Amino acid sequence: MKNFVKRRWVVGAIVIGLVVVIGGIGIARAHHQRQSAKKVYQTYTVKVDSALLLKGKVAAKNTVDVQPGVSSTGTLTQVNVKNGEHVDPGSVLMTFHDAEQTKEKTALAIQNDNQAVTALQKQPTTTVDVGSTDDETDQGVAADSVQQAKNQLASDQLALRQTNTSLANLQGKVDPVVTAKIAGTVVLDDSATDKTGTPSMQIISDGQIIDGQVTEYDYAKLRPRMRVTVLPVSSNQRLSGNIVTIDQTPQSAANQTATSSGQAAENEAATYQFKVKMAKQLTNGFNVQIRVPQTTIHLPATSLVTKAGRHYVYVVRKHKVYKTEVTVKKVAGYWQLMSGVAPKAVLIANASKHQLKSGQEVATHAD
Repeated sequence: MKNFVKRRWVVGAIVIGLVVVIGGIGIARAHHQRQSAKKVYQTYTVKVDSALLLKGKVAAKNTVDVQPGVSSTGTLTQVNVKNGEHVDPGSVLMTFHDAEQTKEKTALAIQNDNQAVTALQKQPTTTVDVGSTDDETDQGVAADSVQQAKNQLASDQLALRQTNTSLANLQGKVDPVVTAKIAGTVVLDDSATDKTGTPSMQIISDGQIIDGQVTEYDYAKLRPRMRVTVLPVSSNQRLSGNIVTIDQTPQSAANQTATSSGQAAENEAATYQFKVKMAKQLTNGFNVQIRVPQTTIHLPATSLVTKAGRHYVYVVRKHKVYKTEVTVKKVAGYWQLMSGVAPKAVLIANASKHQLKSGQEVATHAD
């Protein structure tokens, strides 16, 4: 009987112990779940910045206005090309002929100068005889006449030389031709003529460029000779190109928004133009997108923990975090990663808001 009672006490004690253990495990598990629920961390996967997609338009590499380069007395005699015609450097575009009246006036002036010079040369020169008994006053007058004649002769000879030079210059403008400076397509507008009857004419070069635009926020992400992809909006083509120039002076704000008082908004971003060269030709005026690949990596500011001037992130590997030092640089208000972690690494996105220890187990939303 005593053994039976003793056995019952032992079994009861064991049962009670099991209940306590199971209860403790349940409580601990519930506590852990509550703690885990409170400390589920946001994560961020390190990746290279997304490519920029910028707007652009196909344009001729060069447009040259054709200038006749003749005097205002020149008259157009012939236009040697048609609208849309392709020309090479040196091709004759227009022919001019200068007014005959101007030549005749100059020739008449030369004739008159020659007659004046001849008359002066035939005029006898008065010599003064020192031993003569003539009045001294008459001698002075004669001497003055001789000097005046010499001065007039020198003046007429100078006028003759100047007139001959002017005539030579004028004759050089007889039948001038205007030639093309570059290879390209002629744009001729007969409805827009100047007082000489010269039509408006341009040459659109054969070469093409893409006029692109970038705002101040992405300006630092572009550099000359960078390879880009040109995507015409009207097709599925993907064309390769290179950035050749980037303007340093901003354009006027393209999308200025007026306030109720009529003044432009002050927070408008500055816009800069850049040019892209392509190997393949497109139609001038086509709209395109310019895909600019990026090699930079930016980190969320909250993923960084700063201590004693050094920057750290917490990398997640197999449900544990590891404190890792990184080198970063602040560019345009964002933290750019220079070294320390590689793309595809998983970080605690809000590490700066928590007290973490290297090797600590964590629960993340990815679990």
